[in-house]
Amino acid sequence: MARKDNYKYDEALLGENEKDGSDYNDNENMELEEDATRTIRVGVSQAPAYRDKWFAIAFLSQLLLVLLVAVISGFPATSHINSTDDADGRNLDQVDSNDESVFDEIVFDQDDDFDFMQKLRTFSTEFLPTIFLVSIIFAPLLSFGALALMDQHAQVLLQASLIFSIVFNVLLFFITLASSDPDESDGSYVFLFLALIAAWYAKVVWSRVPYAASTLKCAVRAVRGNFGLALLALGTVPVTVFYSVFWIVSVYGASTWECMYSTYPADSSLGTDDTNEQNEQTGLSGLGAFIMFLFILSYYWTMQVIANSNRTTIAGVIGTWCFNPIDASSFCSTAVRESFIRSNTYSLGSIAFGSLIVAMIQFIKSSVKSMRGRNRASCLYCCLECLLMYIERIAQYFHKWAFVYVGLYGYGYIDAGKAVMTLFQQRGCMAIISDNLARRMLYLIAGCVGLCVGVVCALVGAMFGGAQGAHEDEMIIWTYLALFCGFLLGFLLSIIIMGAVGDSVDAIIVCFAEAPAEFKRNHPALHDEMERGWSNMIAETETSLTQATAVALVDMNSRAGIV
Repeated sequence: MARKDNYKYDEALLGENEKDGSDYNDNENMELEEDATRTIRVGVSQAPAYRDKWFAIAFLSQLLLVLLVAVISGFPATSHINSTDDADGRNLDQVDSNDESVFDEIVFDQDDDFDFMQKLRTFSTEFLPTIFLVSIIFAPLLSFGALALMDQHAQVLLQASLIFSIVFNVLLFFITLASSDPDESDGSYVFLFLALIAAWYAKVVWSRVPYAASTLKCAVRAVRGNFGLALLALGTVPVTVFYSVFWIVSVYGASTWECMYSTYPADSSLGTDDTNEQNEQTGLSGLGAFIMFLFILSYYWTMQVIANSNRTTIAGVIGTWCFNPIDASSFCSTAVRESFIRSNTYSLGSIAFGSLIVAMIQFIKSSVKSMRGRNRASCLYCCLECLLMYIERIAQYFHKWAFVYVGLYGYGYIDAGKAVMTLFQQRGCMAIISDNLARRMLYLIAGCVGLCVGVVCALVGAMFGGAQGAHEDEMIIWTYLALFCGFLLGFLLSIIIMGAVGDSVDAIIVCFAEAPAEFKRNHPALHDEMERGWSNMIAETETSLTQATAVALVDMNSRAGIV
């Protein structure tokens, strides 16, 4: 799908050569033969068609139902909330105006809290908007600057991220060791253990860094050439907020339905206070529980669809950038627009299919987590929750690669899953390592961006406090509050942009694995860099395996008395 001008690459390329009256030259023959021995072509671009359409229909239906419930029941129910209640829940419209004691109490409370309310009003109407404005200006600018830095020094940054993990845990070890009592310093050795694990991991993957750096550089080039991807990624934030508001209103509206509740005889042994005169208790009915289950599943499902739709769009743009770069070389290029439309039309069913699986796992995990706090067999529920957490991570990781194939070729979800299995059989270990190296560095970059934005916001907060005539203690509060809010907003905005780069890395890995010759034709310098990194990684892996085999043989011989 992403390669609309290259549906059948081999046939199209052969046709061009026949049209020119020439065949493949010897060098091209050697290239293609070499690539054929190294990789097996998995993906084939599919003709435009609605895939897994029943899941798309189900998703759109539940989305429409949530919005309808919010409009029909939710907003009318919220309008009945009385806005004249005071802080103690008393309806001021029903207070007797002749009752001076009540009036004096209310006036006293208002006078006592006037200064606090004035500061709260200043915080909500002036301080927060200022910090938010500073964050949304500086976070994208610093993130785009970080992309330029990654483009030039990807390998150095990846190596630095590995070293940082070691140094950071060592520092935490010494800090906790120095700040704790000698008899209670055992916990600090956890950080030393983590530092040793980080050092071992760095040693194992160090030879993989050049290949991971080359894939990261390709992804950064693609995103910088199509900045509309970052805009689309940031656009998921208001969409998520908008849907969350409607979902909350919809749930509130549904909670007013009579069918949601039922009465049953109260259990006197529980000692509850919510019984009526007939010694009956009101609780959630079976139908009400089922409706709440559907609401929660709907929320998880929609959040997954929003995220995976963005991931599929990015994969489609990266595919076009790899194989038809002319259509993917501007801010809001043709590739960005068409890939976005395809992801939300033809591929929506496939996205909804895969997202539903993850959403159901998330719902089961959250249910087990809530039951763990109310059940005596909490240890069993804890183990079950841990198991579900790992199942969720595996499912999300598998789905991530499946959505790359959906975006690249327009597959249905099942066919995309089969292609992922073939990819992992072919070079899955290397793909996982490269993806992990890139993403850990992207998280580190996002943290640095968040810290820089936090420092800028702290300066703004200090100036804001000075303008308000705050005392020294209040100045410290304003400054630290601005630092925290700025760091949080800066990190969240930056991680969204870096997430687009991470998803691009996944698509680059697939494109290079499947069609290296075509990739070389369009991006020769980047291909050569990836090829060198791949060759060095394979050579290092084979050397390590040979050394390990030799050590094992020597060990076996020594035990047998031969050596």
